[in-house]
Amino acid sequence: MRSRHSVFARQASASARMAIRALQSARAVGTFLSLAVLTNCQSSPQSSFDSPVFSDETRALEKQLDAEAAALGTAQALMSMPAAWDPTGAASLVTIPAGLAAREAFRRQADARMEAQLAKDQAEFYRRYGLNPDGSPSGRKGPLSVD
Repeated sequence: MRSRHSVFARQASASARMAIRALQSARAVGTFLSLAVLTNCQSSPQSSFDSPVFSDETRALEKQLDAEAAALGTAQALMSMPAAWDPTGAASLVTIPAGLAAREAFRRQADARMEAQLAKDQAEFYRRYGLNPDGSPSGRKGPLSVD
C-alpha cells in the first residue's frame, strides 16, 4: 500500500510540474504576442513638415523623434507588463510615476530640439526671401522680386 501511495504522489507531482510548465509557456507566448501587437501599433505617421518651407533636416529630426518616442513607449510597456501581473499592485506604484517622468522628460527635450530646428528653418526662409526677422524687407532681393 505504501508503494501505491508513493506512485500516486509521484504522478501528482509530475502532473503539477507539467501544469506549471504549461502555465509558464502560456505566459511567455502571451508576452511575445503582446510585444508583437505593440510594435505593429507604432507605425510612423505622415510627416507634418512636407512643405517646401521646411528643410530636410527638420523632416529627419521628426523621423528621429518619432522613432525615439516609439522606443520609449515600448520600454514603458515592457516595464509595466510585470507590474500588471503583481497581485498586490505595489509594482505599479513605482512604474507609473517613473513612466510619466520619462515621458515628460522626453517631451520637453523633443520640444526644445524641434523648436531650435524650426528657428533655423525660419531664419533660412527670411534670408532666402530678403526679409528681416520681424518680417520687414531687408533691402536684399529675393527670388520673387520683379526688379
